Amino acid sequence: MARWVGVGRALARSIAMTTDAIEFVDCTLRDGEQAPGVWFTVEEKVAIAVALDAAGVDVLDAGFPAASEDDVEALQELKRLGLRAEVAATSRPLKGDVAAAARAGADALFMFLPVSDQHLDTKLEMSRERSLELLRGGLEAAGEAGLPVSFVAEDSSRADPDWLLQVVEVAMGYQPRRVVLCDTVGAALPHEMGALVARVRGVTGEVPICLHCHNDFGLASASTLEGVRAGARSVSCTVNGIGERAGNADLAEVSAGLEHLLGMRVRIAPDMLAALSDMVARASGVHSSPLKPVTGWNVYAHESGVHVDGMLKDARNYEQLPSAWSGNETRYVLGKHSGKNLLRAMLAEEGLQLDEEQLGRLLERVKQWATRRGKAEHLRMDQLMRRFQREQLAGVSRLQLLELVEELSSRPLRAASS
Repeated sequence: MARWVGVGRALARSIAMTTDAIEFVDCTLRDGEQAPGVWFTVEEKVAIAVALDAAGVDVLDAGFPAASEDDVEALQELKRLGLRAEVAATSRPLKGDVAAAARAGADALFMFLPVSDQHLDTKLEMSRERSLELLRGGLEAAGEAGLPVSFVAEDSSRADPDWLLQVVEVAMGYQPRRVVLCDTVGAALPHEMGALVARVRGVTGEVPICLHCHNDFGLASASTLEGVRAGARSVSCTVNGIGERAGNADLAEVSAGLEHLLGMRVRIAPDMLAALSDMVARASGVHSSPLKPVTGWNVYAHESGVHVDGMLKDARNYEQLPSAWSGNETRYVLGKHSGKNLLRAMLAEEGLQLDEEQLGRLLERVKQWATRRGKAEHLRMDQLMRRFQREQLAGVSRLQLLELVEELSSRPLRAASS
């Protein structure tokens, strides 16, 4: 941790010089921890926050103090460390939430309010007019506490656009740091998020729009990039994309897309992305697929003979995103689909040379060797992962819940009900 604290402080000057770069808000410590079955210790939260700070993240959405004393403790510790990144807290527009964030020592608030009729009618059971009263009260409480606010319009993509603009106009009256548009259920197509950003910009003016997209349909990173193309200047991400349900836009994917596809300035240190991914996977228990874009184990691995041949001639044939950019390296895998050119290259590195007939025989033996292991290890890993998910990511079971109730009530509830 101490090493990353030093790296983060050393980056402060260079980061300050790139003020036109897209701002990164990371919510691994808040939305990431809301992934079913995921929880972080205070020590893990602090370590992840320090690494994110060192990687160049601008703002840490570090927790929900009104919902957790652990979050209060974690935010207080982060403030003690004096990180470069702003340490913010999430809150509802409630005086109690604002007070909890102030007690935690938060630099600022991400204050959220549902803006879709779906959420207002069925979740809050509240009228539009009453929701605006609630928002005004929360914003006033934040002002009295001296806490700058980013207004988070929950479920923006399913809201009545005209009503959304009215709510944003009310929030603008309190000089928010940024306005956060949320694709809360990940159901908006990328071009729809772009259109929404363009429309809301007419109300926000110079106040930055931030995108917070969920991944229910696998569109979170794409929608975030399209929102930036439409004028958003801040993005909300998590490491490995962890978060509610299918998660959020991924820090590594969005960073790579902004820099390599849109040609935009990014303050994130890309060679830290792989280490961040590993750190969060271990702490969360949510392990990424080998095919995970940018940071996955297989993303820079090549086996197919035709592909390897192209890679050996010029890596750009199959790696538009250079492996070294994200702290990885290109790997060549000998397996069922390998060809002679890879064998020839690997043997040359060892100072060996075979004729074509020998190469052919060796290749056949390689292919046989690669498949002779069978699938026993595959099945064992599948069983281990399924067991882990059932036991560690499923939370408290119904049976465990009844046992806890029995402990509180000092009587056997199940026996009484039989």
